[in-house]
Amino acid sequence: MRIPKWKILGVTDDFTECGCCGRRGLKRTVALMPLDADGNEDGTAEDVAYYGTSCAATALSWTQGKVTDTARAAQAERDQRDAYARRMISLYAPVEFAPVREKARVFYGRNRSLRHTGVKASEEVAKVLAEARATLADTTTGPARPSRIEDFLRYLVIFNRDQNIHRVLRVPDEEGKRQEQVIAAARSADQIRGSVLVVAALDGGAARDVAYTHDLAPEYFKQAAHV
Repeated sequence: MRIPKWKILGVTDDFTECGCCGRRGLKRTVALMPLDADGNEDGTAEDVAYYGTSCAATALSWTQGKVTDTARAAQAERDQRDAYARRMISLYAPVEFAPVREKARVFYGRNRSLRHTGVKASEEVAKVLAEARATLADTTTGPARPSRIEDFLRYLVIFNRDQNIHRVLRVPDEEGKRQEQVIAAARSADQIRGSVLVVAALDGGAARDVAYTHDLAPEYFKQAAHV
């Protein structure tokens, strides 16, 4: 069976010139990782080539439609990995330098099946954070993404009376709008007999996880949110 010379990693609009034919002004390009004779990735981010779909199709002996579909699927997988990485950093970066006891409360609180298996929370938290940061630092389909605790954004989370999340709102940068949001959120929470919590995370999806984990180490999550 013929082994392709390239693997499609995804699509990007950060490179708009085809690395094969030199055509410029493309809306996006396909990120291609070179493969060795056995079909294994043979390079790093610096070795990735960015081709237009036509040139990528020629290089792979595929149709342009297959290239486009494969590139979109590959990018969707990368986006999912990025989202997971943002969740892990949002959850564990606040307790990265906390005492072992606090770190263990958060880790085992979210991974109860590992509590009595010999898995050490401190080691796992360090491993998860290292992997998540490496994922967001990967530049094969675009620039590195925010991954530091300093990059966290603030979110206002409204719970209903059953302590399920009703809404997650990004906290505005402008003071006046923040005050308006707080008043509106308090009114909304009162109507559903719920409560309001401010958390910090890398995105809104991660903010939901932080909100549900907040009570395991409230002091550290509050510090991350500057409240």
